[in-house]
Amino acid sequence: MKISCTDTKTGLKFSVNDRKYELVYPEEVWKEYPESLKKVTVDNFAFLKSLHLPQMLNNGNSLEFDTSYPLFHKPFYNAMLNNISFCADVDGIPTEKNLKKFMNLSFSFKDFNVDYPEYEKELSEKSVVNMSFGKDSLLTYALAQEIGIEPKAVFMEDNSVMIENQYKKDLIKRFSKEQGKEVWSFRNGTGVIHDYRHWKMPRTEWGYGHLITELFLDIMPFAHKYGAKYILFGNEKSCDDSYVNKDGYQSYPVFDQSSDWMVELTNIARTLTNKQAKVVSLIEPLYELGIIKVLHQRYPEIGKFQMSCFPDESEYGKKHFWCEHCSKCARIFIFLKANGIDPKNVGFKTDMLDYEKEHLYSCFGLEKKAGFAVGYDASGMAREEQLYSFYLAYKNKVKGDLIVKFKKNFLDEARSREDELHKKFLGMHAAKTIPSKFLKPLGSIFKEELAKD
Repeated sequence: MKISCTDTKTGLKFSVNDRKYELVYPEEVWKEYPESLKKVTVDNFAFLKSLHLPQMLNNGNSLEFDTSYPLFHKPFYNAMLNNISFCADVDGIPTEKNLKKFMNLSFSFKDFNVDYPEYEKELSEKSVVNMSFGKDSLLTYALAQEIGIEPKAVFMEDNSVMIENQYKKDLIKRFSKEQGKEVWSFRNGTGVIHDYRHWKMPRTEWGYGHLITELFLDIMPFAHKYGAKYILFGNEKSCDDSYVNKDGYQSYPVFDQSSDWMVELTNIARTLTNKQAKVVSLIEPLYELGIIKVLHQRYPEIGKFQMSCFPDESEYGKKHFWCEHCSKCARIFIFLKANGIDPKNVGFKTDMLDYEKEHLYSCFGLEKKAGFAVGYDASGMAREEQLYSFYLAYKNKVKGDLIVKFKKNFLDEARSREDELHKKFLGMHAAKTIPSKFLKPLGSIFKEELAKD
C-alpha cells in the first residue's frame, strides 16, 4: 500500500494509493508555521494516519511511504499497539489475531534522514482548546478562562461526520455571538480514512485509536500562530480506566486519551517547540458525572452549548443533534438528571428514562447492537457511574420507568456503596498533566462545585 503526503500553501495533501485527501487550514495559520515543523508534520502525519489501514482493509502487511522516517515512529506505533486489545474485544476477534497482523507490518520510507525541528518563537501563558462542544471541551474552555490562560477555541470540521458538522456550525455561530469570542476552524478532508464505512468494509472499532494524537498534530499550527504554551484536551479521569478483556489482555477503551499518553504528547510538544509547549487536561481529576455538575452549575452560559452525541452514527441523528437512540445520549441524560439539571436545557426532546430506552444503558445490560453503543459503553465500564447516577436521580425524586426498574433491581446495591461511589464519581483524583501552578485554583473550583447539593 503506497502512502504519499506533501505540504501545500494551506496544509497537507495525503493519498492512499490513488485516493487523495486534504487537510486545509486558514492560510494565515499554515503560512506562519515554521518550515521545519511542516516537514516533521508531513513525515509523522503520514505514518500515524496509515497504521490501521492494512489491517482494516485486509490489504497485505506493508506500507510504502514517500516520506522520510518519522521522528515519532516509536511512540505512535506503541499508541496504536495499546489500542488493539480493546478493539479485538469490541469486534469479537481474538486479541492474538489482531496483534499478529499489526506486529507483522513492514514499512519502507523514502529515506532515513530524520528531521528535527528548529523553533525560535517564545510562547506565552495562553492556550488553544480542541473545541468539540462536548461537555469536556466546554468545561475546559471555561476553566481556562477563569484561571487566566486565555483560551482560543479550535474546531475541526471532519469530513467523516458531515451531519455533526452542520449542527456544530450553528453552535459556533451562537457561541461566537453570545460569548463574543472567535472560534478558529480547519477542514479535515482526511477524516474518512479511519472510517470503515468509507472503505465499504465491515463495522470495526479498529482505526479510531489515534484520533487525539492526530488532532494534536493538527492543532499545533494554531498554537504557534496564537503563541500558546498550552494545548488543552478534555480528557477526564475515566480515560485512564482499563479492564482485562476476554483473552486476558489489559484493555484501554481510549488509550490515546489517557494521562500516560498525554505525558508522552507533552514530550513530543516540547520536542517541537524548544521545550516550551505542554499538553494538558484541566479536567483530568474528574469523572463525567462531576464534569457535568461543575459545567452546568458554575458555567451555565457555556454549558447550554453542549452537544455530546454522534448523530452521523444513527438515522435519527438527521432529525436532531441528540439522536436519542444511542448509549451516549442515554449516559448524558442520566448524568444531567443525577445533578438536578433539566436535559431540555441542552436540547433533549425525549424522555430517555422510558422502558424503550433500557437497552442503551450499561447498568441494565446494554445491547451491543450496531449503532446503539459507543465503545466505552460497550466495554461495560460505564456501569458503576450509571448505577450511582440512577441512585442520585432517585434521591432527587426523578420519575420514569427506568427509575422504577432501578429501585427494584439496584437500589440496595447503590445505597450500600454510596460513600464509595460518591468518592469516585463526584470526588477529585490525582492528575499527571496539570502544571502545579494550576492545581490550587482548579482544586478550589472543583471542591466548591462538587460540595454543592
